[in-house]
Amino acid sequence: MLEDYKEYDKIIYKQMENAISNNLSHAYLFDLNNNVYAENMIMAFVKEILCKKHISKEEYDNCSKCKRIDDGNYSELKKIYPDGLVIKKEQLDELQKEFSTKALESDKKIYIIYDAEKLNLSAANSLLKFLEEPGEGVIAILLTNNLNSVLNTISSRCQILKFNNSKIEDFINYNNINSKVTIYKIAFSIFLRTNIDEYIENFVNSVIDFWKTYESNGKKMIVYEKQYFLDIFKEKEEILNFIRCSILLYRDVINYKLNNKILYYNDYEDILEKISNKNALNRLLYKLSILLSKEKLVSKNVNVNMFVDGIIIDMEE
Repeated sequence: MLEDYKEYDKIIYKQMENAISNNLSHAYLFDLNNNVYAENMIMAFVKEILCKKHISKEEYDNCSKCKRIDDGNYSELKKIYPDGLVIKKEQLDELQKEFSTKALESDKKIYIIYDAEKLNLSAANSLLKFLEEPGEGVIAILLTNNLNSVLNTISSRCQILKFNNSKIEDFINYNNINSKVTIYKIAFSIFLRTNIDEYIENFVNSVIDFWKTYESNGKKMIVYEKQYFLDIFKEKEEILNFIRCSILLYRDVINYKLNNKILYYNDYEDILEKISNKNALNRLLYKLSILLSKEKLVSKNVNVNMFVDGIIIDMEE
C-alpha cells in the first residue's frame, strides 16, 4: 500500500496522494535519485490509480487485480525497458498501437518507461507525439536516475517529482546486506545498479587487472587486450561498467596522490600506490579526462577492438 512508504519520502507521498484525490496528470517524470524505495512506492501509486486504495493489508493481499499488476498480467499496464543501452522507436510504436484501444478493465491505462534518459532521438520524437496526444485515460510514468540527461522536450511535458537520495543505511537495510560487506562494495553496487554478490568483486578485480597490466606495459597493452578485455567485457553494459569503474579507480588514484580520502578502492591501496608513483598528477588528470570522454561513446555502435585500442593510444598520447 502507498501509505506504507509515507515515512520514506513524505513530500513525494503527499504529492501522490493529492494527485489521486484531486487531479491526475497525464505524464509524470520521477527522478529516482537512487532511492531504494522509489520504484516500490511508484508501483503502489500505480495500483491505487488502476485499482483502489485498500484500507488494510489483508484487503490488499487478497486483491486479485493488484496481484496481476505485480505479476505483469494486467492489460492496462505496460512497462518499457531499454533494449540494450537505448530505448528504441519500435518499442514506442508498439506501445501506441497497444494503447490505441479503450481500456477494458479500468478507466485508466498506464505505461512506465524505465531509464527514460536512454530514449534515442527517434524514440523520444515518437514519445513526444504520444505525450501531446495521450488518448483518454492514458497516463505516462517515466523513471530516471539521471534527470539532466532526459531530453528537455520530454521533461517539459511531464510533472517532475524528485525523490530524496537514500542514506547508505537505507540501502543496507533494504537489501539485507551483511554487516561485513565493505562500504566500497555497496557504493559499487549502487553505481553499477546491480546486486551485491561475487559478480561485483570479480568484475572489479578484472578492471584492476586490466589497468595494472596497462600501467606496466603502456602501448604494448594492445597485445594483451584480448586476454584482459575482449574475453571478459563483451556486452555493452559490461563495457560501460568497465569505464565507470575505471573512472572511479583513477579518481581514487588522484585522491591517494593528494593524500585525500580514498572513496571506492579501499581494498586496493597497494594498486593505487603503484599507479600514483608511476604517474605525475597532470598525467593522472589527463588519463581521467580520456576515460570520461570514452564513457559517452559506449552507447554508440562502436567496434570494441577499436574502442579499446583508442583508449590505450589516447592514454599514451
